Amino acid sequence: MNNFFSLKRFCRLFVKHTAEHYRTYLMSIAVLIGVIVLGGSFLVFVIQEVPDTGLQTAVFNILMLIAGTLFASTIFADFGDKNRSIPALTLPASSFEKFLVGWIYSYPIFLIVYTGVYYLAVMGLGATKHWETNQHFTLFSLQQAEILVVFVIYSILHAIAIFGAILFRNIHFIKTGFIFFIGIGALMIVNTLFLKLLTGLSIIKLAIPFGFLNFNVGQKYYSISTEGPGSQFVLIILAAVAILIWVAAYYRLKEKQV
Repeated sequence: MNNFFSLKRFCRLFVKHTAEHYRTYLMSIAVLIGVIVLGGSFLVFVIQEVPDTGLQTAVFNILMLIAGTLFASTIFADFGDKNRSIPALTLPASSFEKFLVGWIYSYPIFLIVYTGVYYLAVMGLGATKHWETNQHFTLFSLQQAEILVVFVIYSILHAIAIFGAILFRNIHFIKTGFIFFIGIGALMIVNTLFLKLLTGLSIIKLAIPFGFLNFNVGQKYYSISTEGPGSQFVLIILAAVAILIWVAAYYRLKEKQV
């Protein structure tokens, strides 16, 4: 039998994982629905203005990044915890199959379930209130260029979350978040210093890598960003970074199993 991947063995592992954790996942979905409904009820019934598509999209993006990274870190927590890692690592399946089961649940399945739950909750909230004749509730669409950017960002955060869950033995989410924000801060400082050296500008705002270049020249303010093929190339680079971190997480899991 193939020691790297066996479809029959993978299916058994997937069924076993589902049977052991489906109650927890259903409870997580219930909590997610509660958060969306409670927060949405405040926006719909307390604030008189109709929640526009921009606000709906912003809430969708922020909640997805937070809930997704938290869920991804918990689904791989057994491999980081010293006591729980022994039965997980000694399970008769390859490292790739174990990694793939967690990845499928925390990435494609989570995105599908989260998107469906969010849409149904927002549609339900929009239909429960009687709007004025001059107010129209419009549901946001996923067919936006910004949504693709958010999905790429989620891919990076997801990869970092599972890598931290496998790497650290305890309070992995806090440790991963601490190192992530420290790393992002250091990267922004280095990127800003590099742009100062490259452009020769004496005044430049703190610059996020692959983000906007904001600076002042005299009394005038300028903001430069990439568009067209340049922006697509940036997304490809970020997607490649996510893939590299996923690969690193897999090899970290494989190292533990060995």
